[in-house]
Amino acid sequence: MSRFPVVRGMVAAGHPATADAGAAILRDGGNAVDAALAAVCTAFTAEPVLTAAGGGGFMLVAPPHAAPCLFDGFAKMPGGRKNTRSGMTAIPIDFSDTIQTFHIGQASVATPSLMAMLFAAHRQYGKLPIRQALEPAIVAARDGIRLNTMQASFIHLLQPILTHTPTVTALYAGKRGLPQAGEIFRNPDLANTLEMLAIDGIDEMYRGDLAKAIIRACEPDGLLGMADLSAPQYQRRTPLSIQALGGTLLTNPPPSSGGLLIAFALQLLDRLSAGHNEAWLIHLTEALRETSALRQDSFDQAIHDEDIVQRILSAQTLQQALQRIRQRTTDSKTTESGNRHGSTTHISIIDGEGMAVSVTTSNGEGSGIVVPGSGIHLNNMLGEEDINPLGFHSLPAGTTLSSMMAPGIFFRHGKPALILGSGGSNRLRGAILQVLLRHQHLGQPLEEAIAAPRLHNEGMELDVEPGLLCDADRHRLQQRGWRIRQWRECSVYFGGVHAISLSDNGDVEACGDPRRGGAWAAA
Repeated sequence: MSRFPVVRGMVAAGHPATADAGAAILRDGGNAVDAALAAVCTAFTAEPVLTAAGGGGFMLVAPPHAAPCLFDGFAKMPGGRKNTRSGMTAIPIDFSDTIQTFHIGQASVATPSLMAMLFAAHRQYGKLPIRQALEPAIVAARDGIRLNTMQASFIHLLQPILTHTPTVTALYAGKRGLPQAGEIFRNPDLANTLEMLAIDGIDEMYRGDLAKAIIRACEPDGLLGMADLSAPQYQRRTPLSIQALGGTLLTNPPPSSGGLLIAFALQLLDRLSAGHNEAWLIHLTEALRETSALRQDSFDQAIHDEDIVQRILSAQTLQQALQRIRQRTTDSKTTESGNRHGSTTHISIIDGEGMAVSVTTSNGEGSGIVVPGSGIHLNNMLGEEDINPLGFHSLPAGTTLSSMMAPGIFFRHGKPALILGSGGSNRLRGAILQVLLRHQHLGQPLEEAIAAPRLHNEGMELDVEPGLLCDADRHRLQQRGWRIRQWRECSVYFGGVHAISLSDNGDVEACGDPRRGGAWAAA
């Protein structure tokens, strides 16, 4: 964690190399969007199973003197309707305390929209030539990055996926097997691809020879076709804006789910006066419980409705939730599917001019398909239960899949006060909410707010990191029907919040979440 006045800017991310890449671009005169492009594309090598050029994501941009914009580059439902049963393979992953099944293969691949979004954001806001902004990522992919213990553990955790086909085995395992911590991970094909896109333009990936190679890699059983790639890959959206905690939170709007669910919980907490008295932890658990229950009550089916925000945040919906909290019974059986690993990563950036960027990206667990000669591992978004709650392949063609990813920027007095986001599948919304509460409502320093123990609910099961509950809070929660599962140590399971905080006098704090090997870098 660092605290000093902003000169050229600051980056908080999931790996030191990711943060350093963004900071290097800031030092070279780039702005926050240039730095985001460099950092995200470097993360393809530094955090190789959390994000990839074949994935999707969201970028929230808040320029100092213009309206903020949310770039939605998440996966869309392809139009093909082939024999998808033979194109999906169930892969069990052993998490020690549980086994979770993921689905990979050709029919798990949705549109790889991330690169189109990144290039579009750079085209609108970038300051440096795109080749210069991509240089750190090209060097990282070509020369390689030494794997830290956490990234190596992620690779070994997903061994059944990363050795499922010859192309993915060649990228991750080679002749010597999966890399160990301390070894160099390289992706020279990706370096060549990024260099080619910088010269020839992003259309090569969606309409050119690379697009054709992507489609061939998904044949014969995939749903992805050339029409899906040549269609628009991203949308500019107005961020969801929520008045809470004495300021304004900008976050990811529908059709993504995470931002709206965070907004719902924040509105409940504001009405419960969370953070102003000793009951804030009890109020937090009840707000999280109501949020989980909301998602089970036709929320996913309605997420594409035009009036979903007005309905969810209406006075009537909030009042009904508050009444349930105040007259709580103990027979709830609300559950959510969840990705125990949470193959997602986040980057927060502020530059010297005051432009703030919050960007969250994901490749799912990866489909096990690497496009030959490209270094691009394609996503398995169509095989993720949590983002396909209505069932696999059930959405109409061209529909944007819903996501829990919720990059956010919290404003006070019209200026960014906190830039944050998290990885962690359905736990990320709770992680973001808890850091926001601790920092903005309880006044904790950013490093303390991020490192503080967290909780997460699945139905009436409450997972709790050590050091969070005193005996009195534990007793009160148990009286309300919570079944508490105490963890022995803080865990990657509880998300990874990488954030930057700015004070009214211009001082900045940056912190990466130690649960996910987070880091920060100053320009």
